[in-house]
Amino acid sequence: MNKARREVETLIYRTMDILDPTESNSGFYKEKFSKMNDKQFYDFFNQEFSLKFQMKLFDIEPKMDIIEKAAKFLNIPLMEYLHMPYLYEDEKGNSVRTNYKTLVVYVPIKKMKQFISKKNNMSLNIDDRNLKTGRLMNQDKSGQTSDREFECLVVMDCPKTMREMATYRADTVKAKEEFYNEISTKGMVSLDDVSVDREDSIGRKTLAVYFLGAGIYTNLLGDTYYLPYTLRKKDNAVKREV
Repeated sequence: MNKARREVETLIYRTMDILDPTESNSGFYKEKFSKMNDKQFYDFFNQEFSLKFQMKLFDIEPKMDIIEKAAKFLNIPLMEYLHMPYLYEDEKGNSVRTNYKTLVVYVPIKKMKQFISKKNNMSLNIDDRNLKTGRLMNQDKSGQTSDREFECLVVMDCPKTMREMATYRADTVKAKEEFYNEISTKGMVSLDDVSVDREDSIGRKTLAVYFLGAGIYTNLLGDTYYLPYTLRKKDNAVKREV
């Protein structure tokens, strides 16, 4: 028991020191464990989430490279293939597996300050929209993504997140409906599963009409001087003739 306990304590202290070079976390547990006998030490690990890593703003905040180093030391993979039995299982009980590895370990990523203050009164729905501009209004107004948040996504180089926030989670009505249908049917969806038409955005169409009314042609909806409605009407006429 004494030998096993020493091995466990050594593993805890070395892992804590990788994550926290100040040795504050390992020092805390060294003091805590020094007051325990073997039975108390054993019972300590029977509780749920017995070991807790304490962070301190600006001083003890492990970055991703440190987290990867600690995971490598413990021989724990951060990325793994996931099996999804809720989607499919054959007669032998084998389930479908992802084609790519997925993050399976919780990584503490610091949220943007603005998002934290905004989250307390953020709406859970994004349905109540102005039919002219496409912007959220009334009780759902707080659910919209701000310019500052988009700027942060640009700095962090997150083009796919920006695409999702500006299309499926915004005012592209047709694409949003297809996106939700994919989730309801398959339980998951990818950005590549649903295409977004240029004219699907409410705000884009409104802005294009305003420019056109001012005598200014734009390529917001198309690359020609025809409006999408006129092009569809022309295509339908050609199909009837054929």
